[in-house]
Amino acid sequence: MKIKALLVLLMLPAGLLSAQETGIVPDTSATGTIDWVAEVLKGGATSIFLLLVGFVGFVFVIERLIVVRAANFMPRSLEKKLLDSSKQSDFPAMAEACKQDPSILAQVGGYIATHTHIPFEILSFGVTDMIARTVSRQHQRTYPLAVVATISPLLGLLGTIIGMIEAFQKVALMGDTGDASVLADSIGKALITTALGLIIAIPSLACYHYFKSKVNSYGIRLEEAVDNMMAPWLHPETTDQPSGEETQA
Repeated sequence: MKIKALLVLLMLPAGLLSAQETGIVPDTSATGTIDWVAEVLKGGATSIFLLLVGFVGFVFVIERLIVVRAANFMPRSLEKKLLDSSKQSDFPAMAEACKQDPSILAQVGGYIATHTHIPFEILSFGVTDMIARTVSRQHQRTYPLAVVATISPLLGLLGTIIGMIEAFQKVALMGDTGDASVLADSIGKALITTALGLIIAIPSLACYHYFKSKVNSYGIRLEEAVDNMMAPWLHPETTDQPSGEETQA
């Protein structure tokens, strides 16, 4: 028993030394940081093209934030002026108020004020068509965000496939003597383009649906405002109809 214990004590230092030489013992104090700029640039031409696509999407987001606002569609102050003028059948005042405002409501109100001589059905159809064309035009200007959100993941996937092909080529050339760290670096380089594509696509898709919903909301509010403007003077019987007591008197 004493001989066995002595052998175990003699073998322990040798085992610890061999573990340190082979790198089996983990280094708990090891820390590392990732240089994301360098990682993105590893993607090569695909990463650069993705950055350009992301910049284009950012420009369209800024443009939509500036354009898709209540002040450009239907300002509340103008809506109140047009509603008050329509109740008094003061069409020149409506036209003058619309000339001083560049919003879409001003365009629709100016059209109504200058076409009061045509029948109600034709005027209503013209106003509805104007609003529909305006909403459709704003949707077309929002559509590039959907394009950015669609092609960014595809470009990222393309970069990943190209990187994986390069990684397997390295393995084929190096054979059994290859270092696993070389393969890991190639795979990391390949995956960075997919991550970059998703980083660009997710906000672009969210912004596309947000602005599309906002444009639709403004379109509905425009239709409601037009109905309120046209009802008092195109259907006077609904607002100026005398009561039963006045008729009997």
